[in-house]
Amino acid sequence: MNSIILSREDMTKELKGGTILMGFNNRLYELRRQKGFSQEELANRLNVSRQTISKWEVGDSTPDMEKLIAISDLFGISLDELVLDKAPEQSAEAPAKADLYTDIKEKLLTDDNKKKAKKGLKIAAIVFGAFVLVDIISMIVYFSLHGFPK
Repeated sequence: MNSIILSREDMTKELKGGTILMGFNNRLYELRRQKGFSQEELANRLNVSRQTISKWEVGDSTPDMEKLIAISDLFGISLDELVLDKAPEQSAEAPAKADLYTDIKEKLLTDDNKKKAKKGLKIAAIVFGAFVLVDIISMIVYFSLHGFPK
C-alpha cells in the first residue's frame, strides 16, 4: 500500500471553478495563527474547551451558528469570508451613501437654514432663561413669606 503524506493545507483545499478554496478548519487555523492566539486563548475567548477548537481545526466537528458569529466578530471578518472563504466584497452602497450624505449636506446646510437654526437656538435660550427667571422669582417670594428652612 502506497501512502502519500499531505500537508495540513493540502488536505482541505478544494479546486472549485478554477480557484482554490480553503476549508473552514484551515481558515480558522490560519486566522488563529495570524492573531497569535493559542488554541487555549481562542477557546477562552469563545467560551469553549481547547479540545473543541482542536476538533474544529482538524475538521472533526464544526461550530454552531452562535460560535461562527463570535468567531467572525473576533477576527473582524464576515461569515462568508469565514465559512465560504469568499473575498470581502467592496460594497457598491458605500459610494452611494457618501454621495447621498454630500447631497443632503449641500441641501440642508444652506446659509438660510443656518440662519434659521441660529434663530431657533436664540428663541430656545430666551425661553429657558424665562423659566429660570420665573423659578428664581418664585424662590425669592417663597423664602420671603416662609423664611429659610432650618
